[in-house]
Amino acid sequence: MLHKRLIYLAITAAIAIILASSAMAATAVGDKAPNFKLDSLSGSNTVKLSDFSGKPTVVVFWASWCPHCQRELPVLQKVYKDLKPGANFVGLSVDQDIKDARSLVKDKGITFPNAYCGTSSGEKVMNTYGISGIPAIYVLDKNGTVKARHLGETKESTIRSDLADLGVK
Repeated sequence: MLHKRLIYLAITAAIAIILASSAMAATAVGDKAPNFKLDSLSGSNTVKLSDFSGKPTVVVFWASWCPHCQRELPVLQKVYKDLKPGANFVGLSVDQDIKDARSLVKDKGITFPNAYCGTSSGEKVMNTYGISGIPAIYVLDKNGTVKARHLGETKESTIRSDLADLGVK
């Protein structure tokens, strides 16, 4: 048990150091969201941000071990289901093990596309976005410009309001 805790603390510390070093280059409100191409959690294809252009898009960085993410993903799923024709949603898992990410997506019934950041290309995406903690949400307009950025657990009403400001109701 102590061994598992030490491993968990070491992994958490390593992630914190990586994330802290990237915070200075954060993608900010008003910036064009950087494109990415990552492996889908389903393993059958890739997920590219450019595939979601033309509609407002919610991008969420998350991990299966994050309690805030565990609560937030079902909320995002609900909003996605309600607004699906008018908005895109894409999740980016920062888990160390893709199996953990796949398990959470399945257990929580998440149906919007999700990709895996646990690779070198995924780490570059995290650095480009300046992810300093999770969950982290970016709300993009139909042209891919960041209109809102939320760090930490975000209320459903906030996401709905952000999307309503972009014409999605």
